[in-house]
Amino acid sequence: MNRMCWLLVILMSMMTTTSAGDPRALREAVAYLGKYGYLSPSFSLSQTPRQQLEMLREPLRTFQRVTELPITGRLDGATLAMMRQPRCGVQDPFNNRTLKYRLLGYWSKNRLTYRILNYTPNMGLAKTRTAIQSAFRYWSEVSPLTFQEVTSGPADIKVSFHRKDGCVLPFDGPGGVLAHADTPESGLVHFDVAERWSDGTSPGPNLRIVAAHEIGHALGLGHSQFHSALMGPVYTGYKDDFKLHPDDILGIQKLYGKPVSKPRVPPKPQPVSDAPNPCSAALDAMMLGARGKAYAFSGQYVWTVTNSGHTTPIPISSLWRDLPGGLSAAVHSPRSGKSYFIKGGKIWRYTGFHLDKGFPSQLTGIPANVDCAFYLDNIKRLVFIKGSEYWQWDELGSANQKPYPKALSHLVKGLPSHPDAAITWTSGYTYVFKGDKYWRINNQLSIDKGYPQSKKERWMKC
Repeated sequence: MNRMCWLLVILMSMMTTTSAGDPRALREAVAYLGKYGYLSPSFSLSQTPRQQLEMLREPLRTFQRVTELPITGRLDGATLAMMRQPRCGVQDPFNNRTLKYRLLGYWSKNRLTYRILNYTPNMGLAKTRTAIQSAFRYWSEVSPLTFQEVTSGPADIKVSFHRKDGCVLPFDGPGGVLAHADTPESGLVHFDVAERWSDGTSPGPNLRIVAAHEIGHALGLGHSQFHSALMGPVYTGYKDDFKLHPDDILGIQKLYGKPVSKPRVPPKPQPVSDAPNPCSAALDAMMLGARGKAYAFSGQYVWTVTNSGHTTPIPISSLWRDLPGGLSAAVHSPRSGKSYFIKGGKIWRYTGFHLDKGFPSQLTGIPANVDCAFYLDNIKRLVFIKGSEYWQWDELGSANQKPYPKALSHLVKGLPSHPDAAITWTSGYTYVFKGDKYWRINNQLSIDKGYPQSKKERWMKC
């Protein structure tokens, strides 16, 4: 029996042996459709299986349409098999029947730099670089974009490979999610190091094709509703002569225009930007906030910090509208989901990136021009430091049981006075920064051994 016959037998077997009433299959489908943006807010796990299947009908039809399966709205074996295929970790919230590219943002310049921070061990550095370079060429050949690799210092797009728990959005090991990327102007492109990445000469996901897809996200493209497009969410396998789909080309040209037809000339020197250099800039504030990202603030700019280092600074107002620069402090509360920003004697409160009604307002109970702020998880309070004193604040309004301020040494011994910034990480550790040094505070409110360490080397990865 030839290979095609075997595939048909396997497909028919999956379609006939998988029951829509199978609780495990239903849970798997609900988890997948919820994770990747297909379910409506009205969907509830408290509904009966029959009600859930009815609510899944339209999401399933959408998923089947964009993956070129028979559009039945039923949870069959072929649909489950498609959900188990390797794919990108970015959501694909397709909410209409128009087959068209999605745009998620754009860079304000056409000349971009990129840096490969590490490489996949099973391919080595040379083959990894060749694959990434080829991936960028897909986009430079159909647009006016140009890409230059740098091997040190800041870069617009940062490429790195992470283990399962090495990212704010953890990977799931071999198979499943292959990679993910942020939209402009973040520039982060992450690959699961657990995959057996290939250049096409061995089994495993092809790094060139997957990297081209993730770079598409980093340039501002969302997922395509054409299954065969590069920007389709599900990985369709290796093709030696892989070419961009017309939808990929239309999308990137909508963002940046068509390729420059005249011969390229050496670019003129660009004026020096007033954006700070994350490797040397003094911090005004830090915060683990919206989208689970760590934000660093300096002057009028903000950048994100990850396990791989820092992104390119962008204006604060491009994320938080109406928020001024030169902040005194910033802190996010997991308790309420609110982000607080302080400058002078005023406070701004945001839900995500949206300013709450009634803000900014005057500070009460906390002095103006505090040095930094952080969330103290074990007491569910916000802590503000100024000089060598600190204040605790209950954002939900209950009265403080003890008068403030108190000596900072009563909270944590060994911290410097007038710190620049502070941030509480998902692990429960709190980090306090001053100059190029930082201190790590554990759950027992003491400074860990081996600190302070270098902010430039350890946090910004310079």
